[in-house]
Amino acid sequence: MSSHLGRLPLAMYQSQQERHVYTFETGYVDSGVPTQYAPDPSPPAQAPPRRRLTPFRILVRVFIGICTFIGVLSLLIWLIYRPRTIQMAVDSATLWSFNLNSTTSPPLLSYNLTAGVSISNPSKRVSVYYDRLQVEGFYQEERFGRAALPLSFQGVRRTDTVRGMLQGSSAGYFDNAMASGTGVFPLDLWVVGTVRYKYGELTTTSASTLSVKCPLVLQLMEASTRVECIVISS
Repeated sequence: MSSHLGRLPLAMYQSQQERHVYTFETGYVDSGVPTQYAPDPSPPAQAPPRRRLTPFRILVRVFIGICTFIGVLSLLIWLIYRPRTIQMAVDSATLWSFNLNSTTSPPLLSYNLTAGVSISNPSKRVSVYYDRLQVEGFYQEERFGRAALPLSFQGVRRTDTVRGMLQGSSAGYFDNAMASGTGVFPLDLWVVGTVRYKYGELTTTSASTLSVKCPLVLQLMEASTRVECIVISS
């Protein structure tokens, strides 16, 4: 029994050494409780793969870039030049004759009207091409004549006076009773045409419609005073 007791401390010492070795190799503390370790962090999320540029996508990007460039360039040109609206006025108009023959069906109107039209381009940097320019006469909302105006180009800050002459006869549903008592004829002169604009060295290829209304109240053989016209579109 004494020998057994004598071996007990040695056994305990050996057991303690084994415990220390076990602790060093396995990560257990002397108390025998395992050490708590944090879980391994999750791997970083991978970015989605980039889409390959196909020829179609390249063409779409090039097209969008060209459209954007053209839009920005057009905006810059407009901001630099800023075309102003054409201005018009009838300086003087004379109704030499205006006779309605109501015995025909429809009635026949004979007329002779001359008008001096003042056309102004107030823009500082934009010239105007008049591809077509004419004056038309209306009485009781019926057109009775038209004539071309001799103006094809107008420079910047320029005013030109052109003369239009409406002469002839026209059939329409006119009512002469409106002017038979007073001898006053309310007429409308319309200046219509197509115009193009020149921005420096660049000229627009598409034409714009020009439409200007000049309301007149005329008496036979009497020249009218200056009347400002209303620009409907230009």
